Amino acid sequence: MGCTMNRCKRCGVIINDETTSCLFCGMVLSGDDDGTDDIYPDIRKKTRFLKRFINIVSYFAVVLEIFLIVINYYNYYGIKWSVITGGAIFYMILTLQYTVNKRNGHIKKIFVQMLGAMLLVIVIDFALGFSGWSFNIGIPLIILLLDVVILICMLINYENWQSYLLMQIFTLIMSILHMILYLLGRVRGPLLPWVTFGFSAVIFTSCLVIGGKKAKSELKRRFYI
Repeated sequence: MGCTMNRCKRCGVIINDETTSCLFCGMVLSGDDDGTDDIYPDIRKKTRFLKRFINIVSYFAVVLEIFLIVINYYNYYGIKWSVITGGAIFYMILTLQYTVNKRNGHIKKIFVQMLGAMLLVIVIDFALGFSGWSFNIGIPLIILLLDVVILICMLINYENWQSYLLMQIFTLIMSILHMILYLLGRVRGPLLPWVTFGFSAVIFTSCLVIGGKKAKSELKRRFYI
């Protein structure tokens, strides 16, 4: 019984045995006389190109920020605008490096995006003299936006809605901290603190009541209780 001749289309080597994958690159082998294309497309080249492109963009963004800091230092007129550009560049790099990565689930991507947005508004407020608008308006609006995004995701992925409970807990904690700042007089205006806290609390408690055992099982799994 003769040996089967297999050829690796990536390495170009011919293997005279019944091996089904290339020992060098791991690609599935095809017969030497088989003129058909690969059944599964090779996406590794595209992935490597995307990672390299993101690294190049991130590098030049950092270099650009260094130049902007130098320019702002020698042309300072009371506004640290290079801090704003630095925050924006950091947020862009965070988005490229983390959220574009397919290994990270969409829940983590949403969480990182919102957390980065909170830091960005604080940085911008600091660069403009820190008048407090980031805590008075910026952060509560981001929390409300995150609540809306969670609701939309739960409606779309209703069969696995309980996976968003951990993010709901995060929004509830953030809204409680914002309410504490208001009670301590660090945040002006009662409207946004109460609306943010009330909206987050209603969403979380509604999921606990309506979800029943499914919600409790998810919390036990997350917190090992």
